Amino acid sequence: MKILIAEDEKLLAVTLSDALEKAGHQVTCVVRADSALSALSAGAFELLITDVRMPGGNGIDVLERARLQDPPVDALVMTGYATVDQAVQAMQAGAFSYFQKPFPSEAMVEMVGRISELRGMRNELAELRAQKSGSRFAPKLVGSSQAIEQLQTRLNSLTTGNAPVLFVGESGVGKGLAAKLLHQICDRAQAAMVPVACGAIPANLLEGELYGYRRGAFTGADEDHDGLLAEVRGGILFLDDVDDLPLPAQASLLRVLQEREFMPLGSARPVAFEGRVLAASKRELIDLVRTGEFREDLYYRLEVLTVKFPPLREHLEDIPELVAHFLHDADPLGKRDVPAATLGALKNHNWPGNVRELENSVKRAVALCGRAKYLQREHFLPGGPLAASVMRRSEMLSLNETVRNAEREALRAAMAATNGKRSEAAELLGISRKAMWQKSKELGL
Repeated sequence: MKILIAEDEKLLAVTLSDALEKAGHQVTCVVRADSALSALSAGAFELLITDVRMPGGNGIDVLERARLQDPPVDALVMTGYATVDQAVQAMQAGAFSYFQKPFPSEAMVEMVGRISELRGMRNELAELRAQKSGSRFAPKLVGSSQAIEQLQTRLNSLTTGNAPVLFVGESGVGKGLAAKLLHQICDRAQAAMVPVACGAIPANLLEGELYGYRRGAFTGADEDHDGLLAEVRGGILFLDDVDDLPLPAQASLLRVLQEREFMPLGSARPVAFEGRVLAASKRELIDLVRTGEFREDLYYRLEVLTVKFPPLREHLEDIPELVAHFLHDADPLGKRDVPAATLGALKNHNWPGNVRELENSVKRAVALCGRAKYLQREHFLPGGPLAASVMRRSEMLSLNETVRNAEREALRAAMAATNGKRSEAAELLGISRKAMWQKSKELGL
């Protein structure tokens, strides 16, 4: 990355510059705030690392100018005169993070590497949006991760034949989209695909909707009615949420798969079924068989060709492509953009609602951002129990370590707020000076 360091302590500036150049970055150093402003106006930097107090102006002013650049320059703030107010002011001005001197140069290099990775994601997002705007995509799943490529390959192998296909995966992973895609690329693309929401049709009406009925079959049947299976006519019948299908309807569906025919209600003559069946389940059907909620014979009829769908949390690297895809639809004029830090926050979310949740989050962000050009985390993930970032199992700390981290941050904040005066910091925390000294030693501060 092209980095501008604004720091009047020459030794620190040289040390950081050497460490960052060794890591592969291009570094320019200035020692005054007004020089930093001039450098920002003249050069295309990707990252600003600035002190707060410098000759020739204020580091916060430099930070605000950097964030107004187009595209915005990411920023890290460092100071030897840390206060809580300064930290808040820096973060409100758009700083990525805040460093209190002294700090190891390795910590800065690590943080810069993280920012570089996030900027790469943002650039990838911009390229994907440009590609989607300028060309017409062939029907395919969105994403280039190994999981999505394997899923696409699996779908491509199912384009011919008459065998049922069963899609299995959590709600929101894209089973319905995959069914539409398979219909578009299969040998039945010229015929209809008829979707059936198995959980949305009342049980007492389901068979009439599926198979149709003849006049007089029941009270209110004043004329013949063709059911959904009759509309397939050699195309595809898509049974969405087949795990919600009532047991009586499961028995009649089994006949369709076995005999390739169905009987409209009130009819004495069966009707041939010439379509192919796709089914989607948000639960493992074999588990429902064990609990008696799903017929075992129907399970084996459906589970001929099974496709497993991974949850979004298992292919988070596809988030930039998915955001670009949904943002193109939600913001077709391209007025909005997603900063690298926001993409990083989206990757840290666990997405319990999967791709559907991400799609709705993009729509929400565009709706909530007002006139803002750059979409922030709070636009995508406003407050609420499902919106909060969910930690992965591997990221969880023990309770003792969580408490130690909280104590460590409290001590640091108190020392910063009192400019390093231990007695005042201890009083602020409500402990004795001796207790603070012991706790600092225990926590390695």
